Amino acid sequence: MHSSAVQALQYIKQRVMAGDFAPGSRLTEEGLARDLGLSRTPVREAMRTLVADGFLRFKPNSGTFVAEWSEEDIRQIFDLRTILEGQIAEAAATHMSPSEVASLEALQDRMDEAAADAGEAALQRRSALNREFHALIAAASGRTRLAAALECAIFMPIVQQTFRRYSPEEADRSLAHHRELIDAFRARDPMWARAVMTSHIRAAMYTLVRKTL
Repeated sequence: MHSSAVQALQYIKQRVMAGDFAPGSRLTEEGLARDLGLSRTPVREAMRTLVADGFLRFKPNSGTFVAEWSEEDIRQIFDLRTILEGQIAEAAATHMSPSEVASLEALQDRMDEAAADAGEAALQRRSALNREFHALIAAASGRTRLAAALECAIFMPIVQQTFRRYSPEEADRSLAHHRELIDAFRARDPMWARAVMTSHIRAAMYTLVRKTL
């Protein structure tokens, strides 16, 4: 993909994930090209990619719109995450090295620090750290095919907005799940790790179901 198209893709994706482009809103090549100072060609390429990735939806004779998510969409995505991440956490508990456990702890320390700040920059930092936390678990599991499937599931835009829906109590629960996961990995207990990860994903799903619809 040409650098201009990459620029357009990142711009659109970030604004969708931030909620600046609301679900169901129509996006046009002309408007986005004007905002970015680009020609329509790279914007068109970026929009096609984002349609394929599920961030946007194309409706014939109507145009391109920011994807909207039904309760069934959310449940299916999180059902898939429950299966994949539960198995990944179980495998990671028997494969994770002490240095990888220490890396998870360091990530979680930084996430706790970000959680103490309610600002937008801290929220984005916490979201990025959360993705890194889960990616490290997937890599440590040794289940490369499961990890590849999970990567597609967790980068859906609705998943990336989870932190924006959390109440302070729900945010604290999510952080506590991470700490308990680290304890399970240190204990090398696969059943404990799977149970905590399953609770973590299901709790996130019900937060989104309640607050998105």
